[in-house]
Amino acid sequence: MARPAKVVRAVNWRHGMGELLLIVAGILIALAISDWNDSRVQREQEIALLNEIRYGLETDLAALESNLQAFRQGADDMGELLALFPSPPPYDPSMDRLFGTAYGIRITNLNTAAFETLKSVGLQSISNQDLRVGITLVFDHFYERLNGGHDVDAQVTFDILRPYYLHHFEDLKFNESATPMDYDSVMRDPYFLNIVNYRLEVLKRNQLETYELAIAQIRMVLQLLDEEISR
Repeated sequence: MARPAKVVRAVNWRHGMGELLLIVAGILIALAISDWNDSRVQREQEIALLNEIRYGLETDLAALESNLQAFRQGADDMGELLALFPSPPPYDPSMDRLFGTAYGIRITNLNTAAFETLKSVGLQSISNQDLRVGITLVFDHFYERLNGGHDVDAQVTFDILRPYYLHHFEDLKFNESATPMDYDSVMRDPYFLNIVNYRLEVLKRNQLETYELAIAQIRMVLQLLDEEISR
C-alpha cells in the first residue's frame, strides 16, 4: 500500500519544481524588460540633452565665427593705422574707419543653459567618454577663456581708450568710425600710438587666438555629437 503514496509525492515534487522554474523565468524576463525599458528611457533622455547641447553649440559657433571675422578685419585695420606712423599722409575722411576700429568691443553671448542642466543630472549621463570630455573642455575651459577675454577687452576699451577718444575724437561709433578733432596732433602723439599698439596686442591674444581654438574644439564636439545622436 506504500508504493502509490511514493508515486504521488514524486509527481507533486516535479510539478512544484516546474512551477518554480516558471516563476523564476517570469521574474527574469520581467527584470530584463524593466532593465531594457530603463535603458531606453535613459537613452532618450541622453539624446534629448545632447540635442540641446548641440543646438547651443551650433548657435555659438555661428556667432563666434562672425565675430572672429570682424576681429580679423579689426586687426588688419589697426595694422593699417599703425603703418601710417611716423609719417602720416594728409587727413582723409576714409581714415575715420581705421580710427574707429580701435575703439569698441564685441562680445559673444554664449549658451550655457544645456551644460548647466547636464551638470545637474550628472556628467556620467553621457555614455560616450570622448564626447563627455570634449563637452566639458568646451564649457569649463574655452568658454571661461572667452568670457575672460571679453572682460579684458572691455576693460582696455573703457579704461584706456575711451578717455583718450572722448577727448580727441568726435562722431564716435563703436567698431565703425571716429573722427579726429585735430588729426595732426593725434598722429604726432606717442601715447596714441602706444594705446593702439596695446589694443592690437590685446585683440590678438584675447580674441583671435582664443576664438580660433574655441571654434576648432566646438567643431570637433559637434562632429562627435552628430555621430552619437545618429547611432
